[in-house]
Amino acid sequence: MCHRLPHFVEKAARAGVVRVFIGIENINPDNLAGARKKQNKITEYRKMLLQWKHAGITTIAGYILGFPSDTPESIARDVKIIQRELPVDLLQFFCLTPLPGSEDHQRLYKAGVPMDSDLNKYDVEHVTTAHPLMSKEQWQQAYRDAWAAFYSREHFETVMRRAEATQSGPGKVLTQLIWSYCSVVLENVHPYKGGYLRRKYRKDRRPPLPVESPFFFYPRYVADVLYKHFKLAQAIWRYRPFAVNLRRDPAARNYTDVALTPVVDEEFDSLELFTASDSTKSAVLAMRGQTPARPAGESPLVNIPR
Repeated sequence: MCHRLPHFVEKAARAGVVRVFIGIENINPDNLAGARKKQNKITEYRKMLLQWKHAGITTIAGYILGFPSDTPESIARDVKIIQRELPVDLLQFFCLTPLPGSEDHQRLYKAGVPMDSDLNKYDVEHVTTAHPLMSKEQWQQAYRDAWAAFYSREHFETVMRRAEATQSGPGKVLTQLIWSYCSVVLENVHPYKGGYLRRKYRKDRRPPLPVESPFFFYPRYVADVLYKHFKLAQAIWRYRPFAVNLRRDPAARNYTDVALTPVVDEEFDSLELFTASDSTKSAVLAMRGQTPARPAGESPLVNIPR
């Protein structure tokens, strides 16, 4: 809700902020309530994001997958809604995780809910517990599909067009887009674990895995590094000319789409962000003061990864 503070976003830009991370977490009000994020109002998302965008600041949002009401279909639908209706530059996905030592982990343990015994998987990238509507395989695939959908070639170009229209720079946001895309696709790790060069050591093996022969390890490691650099260069070669052409095109500043349109009262009855489910419609009614928001049940998992 920081956008409600007079001149906060403007002062942040003047102070040198170029990127901001926002814990949107979800666009389903019931899921937000279950995650104890009642301060997150979907009716404020567009106002808040547009202020950051028009200040020339890149917006990065955290988004959690695996709430009790989530399904592969609902996750795919919500990602498309965000792409179309919210001016988010980068969306970073996380799996809802009962981190060891948390209240969620204790509650699930006492309830006898199955949880993964391998603590290495509690990294908010892997599915570690049961879900009422998805198998572990479906949940993990939905996580991978969400990354692939958001970082599609078409959406790369849309995000760069929005960056030029709001004067935040398509080249700067392209660097972040490629970083996220390559971390997930090439390294199979979250962007916050990614880096330019992944160092691997032959003797760093989990027990009881055997140490590999240097005659197998090093040739494969070198080939892996060369291949990933080739794919990275390929991505830069594919998208960089598009960003350069946008900067040279005077008409690019006039680009607009649904996400960049100013907030108006009528959008609460037309945008899918506010009409996709009963809970979103209830949030709009509550915002208008017509009726209180529909009660939301507590999620059995409420931990928010940081």
